[in-house]
Amino acid sequence: MSIMELIENAVKNYPDNDAMDTPGGVITYREFDEQLREFVHQLEKCTSPGEFVGIEADRKFGAIVAMIGALKIRRPFVFIDTRDSESSNAEKVASLGIKVIARHHASENRAYLTEIPAGWHLAASHQTLGLPSVEDEIGYAIHTSGSTGDPKCVLVRTDPLTSVIQYHMDRLSVGSQSRTLQFARLTFDGCITEILWTLTAGACLVVLDEAQLVPGTVLQNTLEKFRITHLKTTPFALTATETSSAMSLSHVINGGGACRPSVVQKWSEVAKFHNAYGTTETTVCNFLSGELMPGECTRSVPLGDIVGDCDYYIQGLAPADEQCSSEGIASRGELVITGESVAVGYFTAQGVQRFTDIEGRKIYHTGDIVERRGGQLYFVERLDRQVKVRGYRLDPGEIEIAVCEISSVMDTVVTVESHEGDKNFEPDALVCYYQGNVEPRAVRRHLEDVLASYKIPSVIKQIDAFPYTSNGKVDRDALQTIRLEVDCFDEKMSSAQQILHLARQLTGVDDAMLHDNFFDLGGDSASAVILINKIKELGWVDAGVRDVLRAENLKALADQLQERSV
Repeated sequence: MSIMELIENAVKNYPDNDAMDTPGGVITYREFDEQLREFVHQLEKCTSPGEFVGIEADRKFGAIVAMIGALKIRRPFVFIDTRDSESSNAEKVASLGIKVIARHHASENRAYLTEIPAGWHLAASHQTLGLPSVEDEIGYAIHTSGSTGDPKCVLVRTDPLTSVIQYHMDRLSVGSQSRTLQFARLTFDGCITEILWTLTAGACLVVLDEAQLVPGTVLQNTLEKFRITHLKTTPFALTATETSSAMSLSHVINGGGACRPSVVQKWSEVAKFHNAYGTTETTVCNFLSGELMPGECTRSVPLGDIVGDCDYYIQGLAPADEQCSSEGIASRGELVITGESVAVGYFTAQGVQRFTDIEGRKIYHTGDIVERRGGQLYFVERLDRQVKVRGYRLDPGEIEIAVCEISSVMDTVVTVESHEGDKNFEPDALVCYYQGNVEPRAVRRHLEDVLASYKIPSVIKQIDAFPYTSNGKVDRDALQTIRLEVDCFDEKMSSAQQILHLARQLTGVDDAMLHDNFFDLGGDSASAVILINKIKELGWVDAGVRDVLRAENLKALADQLQERSV
């Protein structure tokens, strides 16, 4: 069956069930069908098959009706966020040849069509061509966030959605009594699975304002109040939100980022917990795990089983680096998705950049490094986050996985920075930030047991909570700012206290004491040079790295310097 046939069955079998619970009221499947028919009638009069329709990305009943209506009569759609700049939205409208916009009519609680807003028209001299004809039937376009470069417009086909949605319905036991929280923004493709697995099962989609979805206490209250049974959300939201016995959850899914063992531990206490992986370019979701048990995820969390009509292989990064299984197949490298789930391609000013190889087979290189262990696939790191420090190429994700093996660590981020925090300097420090109830010294001891010495961070910094960008990504610039936010020297400080202050700043060990050795705290050759430069600024102009190397501990270093004239 197609997606639309599944939805039509839900309307037929559960006409009096709640289809949507919204701020404007509850809508039954019978009412939903009536609204859908009315909107489809409007859309057929205003557009032709294959012609894109824009949908305002408001969290309203009308936006969902418009999406389903577009799918029903084969009109590709794109969600457009009115909070984006007018120039950005004008580019989207012009490039896709959009002539009408679907909006939500607040007072009548329905979807309607309107002309393109005046501010969304490009100047005549900047007009771009509309979408060229392609042989594939396009279901929708998604504009990526552009977190690793310029935003891209991905053209996704309709047909692969059916097997993806049916797999979710089965694995997540979505039934007519289920209630899914529509969490993802409509401009993020995660919303597609939330909406469709619900409406194809005769279940209720709970659509709320973003103010009721803020991770933490607000989201916790929302889950309780609206009796949510199915939740798919981000690692950040799962980390920041606490569980409670008042929740009605039956299935919780991590998506949109690496899942940590601590998250599995917490949420598996109140629901069946799953991990999901996929990309916009490969139709939302390619892997979904079964119920995960904390005891099986002490090291890292598997991606799960293949979803939809796709396959994959692991491409070794280079002959010298390729790790192979006993069968000679790369067990660590870049994840490559193949098959029908692969989208059409990127729509660019030069036309459609198809996701195919030289023989025309559908293929997409994800840019994600994965590892196969014990028959399971695990995410390691983004390929573009590989770094070179101290002459070694490193995957920060591998170090993050090792840190998260500590049961009391909730999450961690490993970055490469300048020891002094100045972006004008060459990055020379591997810095580990972590959230959890364990001291930096214990983290270092654990890493020394499980990692090669060159992979151990110079700085290990405990923080209360991670800062996030508006897109839900960890704000790495803000992390560096946190590390460098230290008290200034007090003029009353003794020379020993000043040196101790510098050592704490350079290693991240806030409870470092004078009896500690600088290198045992995490100091290395680069940070030792900086330490000496700072000491020289305090007046000991003849101090050298040899003084740090020879000093048994920080007190001995201070005593050595104190014996010299200042």
